[in-house]
Amino acid sequence: MVSPLKMNCADFFKYSAAGEILATDKFDKKDAAKTTIEKLALNISKLQNMRRMAIEAVLLGIDELTEIEIQQLVQGYEQLDPNGQYTPFGAAIAYFLKNYFCNS
Repeated sequence: MVSPLKMNCADFFKYSAAGEILATDKFDKKDAAKTTIEKLALNISKLQNMRRMAIEAVLLGIDELTEIEIQQLVQGYEQLDPNGQYTPFGAAIAYFLKNYFCNS
Protein backbone atom coordinates (compact mmCIF):
# COMPACT_ATOMS: atom_id res chain seq x y z
CA MET A 1 0.00 0.00 0.00
CA VAL A 2 1.05 3.58 -0.63
CA SER A 3 0.65 5.92 2.31
CA PRO A 4 -0.78 9.34 1.42
CA LEU A 5 1.68 10.68 4.01
CA LYS A 6 4.64 9.58 1.87
CA MET A 7 6.43 12.59 0.46
CA ASN A 8 6.55 11.05 -3.02
CA CYS A 9 3.06 9.51 -2.94
CA ALA A 10 2.12 11.03 -6.31
CA ASP A 11 5.05 9.25 -7.98
CA PHE A 12 3.21 5.94 -7.62
CA PHE A 13 0.30 6.94 -9.85
CA LYS A 14 -0.64 8.29 -13.24
CA TYR A 15 -4.02 9.47 -14.49
CA SER A 16 -6.04 9.44 -17.67
CA ALA A 17 -8.16 12.29 -19.01
CA ALA A 18 -11.16 10.05 -18.33
CA GLY A 19 -10.38 10.28 -14.60
CA GLU A 20 -8.92 6.82 -14.16
CA ILE A 21 -6.09 6.40 -11.66
CA LEU A 22 -3.41 3.98 -12.83
CA ALA A 23 -0.26 2.48 -11.38
CA THR A 24 2.99 4.04 -12.51
CA ASP A 25 5.16 2.20 -14.99
CA LYS A 26 8.09 2.40 -12.55
CA PHE A 27 8.91 -1.17 -11.57
CA ASP A 28 9.73 -0.44 -7.91
CA LYS A 29 6.41 1.37 -7.34
CA LYS A 30 3.96 -0.45 -9.59
CA ASP A 31 2.84 -3.26 -7.25
CA ALA A 32 2.23 -0.95 -4.29
CA ALA A 33 0.23 1.40 -6.52
CA LYS A 34 -1.91 -1.42 -7.93
CA THR A 35 -2.62 -2.74 -4.43
CA THR A 36 -3.58 0.71 -3.17
CA ILE A 37 -5.90 1.39 -6.11
CA GLU A 38 -7.61 -1.97 -5.63
CA LYS A 39 -7.88 -1.98 -1.82
CA LEU A 40 -9.13 1.61 -1.60
CA ALA A 41 -11.43 1.26 -4.63
CA LEU A 42 -9.93 4.40 -6.17
CA ASN A 43 -11.36 3.64 -9.60
CA ILE A 44 -15.04 3.38 -8.81
CA SER A 45 -17.19 5.21 -11.35
CA LYS A 46 -18.05 8.05 -8.99
CA LEU A 47 -14.40 8.88 -8.29
CA GLN A 48 -13.45 8.57 -11.96
CA ASN A 49 -16.24 10.96 -12.92
CA MET A 50 -15.25 13.44 -10.21
CA ARG A 51 -11.60 13.34 -11.33
CA ARG A 52 -12.61 13.76 -14.98
CA MET A 53 -14.82 16.75 -14.16
CA ALA A 54 -12.02 18.37 -12.13
CA ILE A 55 -9.55 17.91 -14.99
CA GLU A 56 -12.03 19.21 -17.57
CA ALA A 57 -12.80 22.30 -15.47
CA VAL A 58 -9.11 23.26 -15.46
CA LEU A 59 -8.79 22.66 -19.19
CA LEU A 60 -11.56 25.13 -20.11
CA GLY A 61 -9.19 28.09 -20.45
CA ILE A 62 -5.87 26.29 -20.76
CA ASP A 63 -5.24 27.39 -24.36
CA GLU A 64 -5.04 31.01 -23.22
CA LEU A 65 -2.22 30.31 -20.75
CA THR A 66 1.51 30.41 -21.38
CA GLU A 67 3.68 27.45 -20.42
CA ILE A 68 5.00 29.42 -17.44
CA GLU A 69 1.44 30.06 -16.26
CA ILE A 70 0.63 26.37 -16.64
CA GLN A 71 3.71 25.46 -14.60
CA GLN A 72 2.57 27.90 -11.90
CA LEU A 73 -0.85 26.27 -11.98
CA VAL A 74 0.77 22.85 -11.51
CA GLN A 75 2.74 24.14 -8.53
CA GLY A 76 -0.45 25.47 -6.99
CA TYR A 77 -2.14 22.08 -7.25
CA GLU A 78 0.88 20.38 -5.68
CA GLN A 79 0.85 22.63 -2.58
CA LEU A 80 -1.35 22.81 0.48
CA ASP A 81 -3.91 25.63 0.56
CA PRO A 82 -4.07 28.13 3.48
CA ASN A 83 -6.21 25.61 5.42
CA GLY A 84 -3.53 22.91 5.12
CA GLN A 85 -5.51 20.93 2.54
CA TYR A 86 -4.76 19.83 -0.99
CA THR A 87 -7.22 20.76 -3.74
CA PRO A 88 -9.53 17.79 -4.40
CA PHE A 89 -8.04 15.73 -7.24
CA GLY A 90 -5.11 18.15 -7.37
CA ALA A 91 -2.62 15.32 -7.95
CA ALA A 92 -4.60 14.16 -10.99
CA ILE A 93 -4.87 17.70 -12.35
CA ALA A 94 -1.17 18.40 -11.81
CA TYR A 95 -0.20 15.09 -13.42
CA PHE A 96 -2.36 15.77 -16.44
CA LEU A 97 -1.07 19.33 -16.90
CA LYS A 98 2.59 18.31 -16.49
CA ASN A 99 2.35 15.40 -18.89
CA TYR A 100 0.22 16.93 -21.61
CA PHE A 101 0.79 20.68 -21.50
CA CYS A 102 4.31 21.31 -20.18
CA ASN A 103 7.29 20.76 -22.44
CA SER A 104 9.84 20.55 -19.66
